[in-house]
Amino acid sequence: MLPHGKQVDFWIKFLGYINLAGAIHALIQSMLLFFIRRGNRRANKIMALFLLALAIGMTNGIVSVFRLYDTWPALSILMGSVILTYGPLFYLYIRAMTAKDRCGTPLDLLHGIPFLLGMIVYGAYLRFYGSVPASLGIFGFAVRSPWLIVLILSILQTIAYVVSTIRLLREHSERVKAAYSTIDRVNLGWLRRRLVVYAAIWGVGMALMATVKFESRAIGLVGQIVFFLVALNTFVTGYLAMLQPEVFFGPFEVRPGRRYERSSLTPENAALHKTRLLEMMEREKSFLDPEITLPKLAQALDIPVAHLSRVINDLLGRNFYEFVNHYRVEDAKRRLAMPEAGRAKLIAVALDCGFNSVATFNRVFKELAGRTPSEYRKNPTAP
Repeated sequence: MLPHGKQVDFWIKFLGYINLAGAIHALIQSMLLFFIRRGNRRANKIMALFLLALAIGMTNGIVSVFRLYDTWPALSILMGSVILTYGPLFYLYIRAMTAKDRCGTPLDLLHGIPFLLGMIVYGAYLRFYGSVPASLGIFGFAVRSPWLIVLILSILQTIAYVVSTIRLLREHSERVKAAYSTIDRVNLGWLRRRLVVYAAIWGVGMALMATVKFESRAIGLVGQIVFFLVALNTFVTGYLAMLQPEVFFGPFEVRPGRRYERSSLTPENAALHKTRLLEMMEREKSFLDPEITLPKLAQALDIPVAHLSRVINDLLGRNFYEFVNHYRVEDAKRRLAMPEAGRAKLIAVALDCGFNSVATFNRVFKELAGRTPSEYRKNPTAP
């Protein structure tokens, strides 16, 4: 149950100051990202805009505390609408990081339409409030209650952009598996969880606003809580991204840089590459290298990366991740079926077969063999 009266004022002021500190932090990060020249500069600039928008939203509480809306009513046009930039900017950031070959286009400006609508309804509120009869329907409703229009748009945005971002991450995951045989360090599960947390924050916030029947002071308090949690989740996301840079600066480019590379792969060359690839895997057991990647294998075979990728995908019907781990799992099966396998520790088997941890060994083995290594060792002949 939400507090009332003086308690509401206290918590709005308290959270306002905390969010102001977070806004200053976000603003500093935004400036650093905007001017930094390393990494993906396009993505850095989008994230800088996202953090700037977040900083603006987080100052809403302190603006209310000092009654700056009374002095500068036009502030509400920006402050009330900035929430509608979060979803589009975060989506564009993830797209810039995971789909580096996809450049921005003028159509990306369409993502800003909800933000412009928010500014329009807040502008209409300042211009026409008190002079618009209820009989004007949606226009009259928008003029009298612009925050509800923005709230509805925000809910729809959150759903649409969370779904779209998860789709981007799935596509990126497939590209990662096309280049890596071990994906522990490029696991995107943590980012999906951050998206779920983001959606949950908004969901709980909307539920609380509905509980208090959208009373303005209570909405102000709920808004401060939501801004604080969104900022906290954003900072955690950034911290985790720094710990796992391979997610975005990984995978190697596996698609051809020039069209002739793909067209020059004749069926005869493809069959020859396939034979050489299978011979190398059997003879040199390249799969035992836990850090083997598509470019490293292509270099060893002296085959263009794009050609090798096409051979594995089209002629063998797998991606690189499945191709290499199939060999690892088959080698593990052979070792686990030996009479002395009962005395071998799973970690030893995992490392000997090219896996870099027991957890990865267990997960991949079950994915490809349908059973865990322990279950297989107990009864290797079971179907």
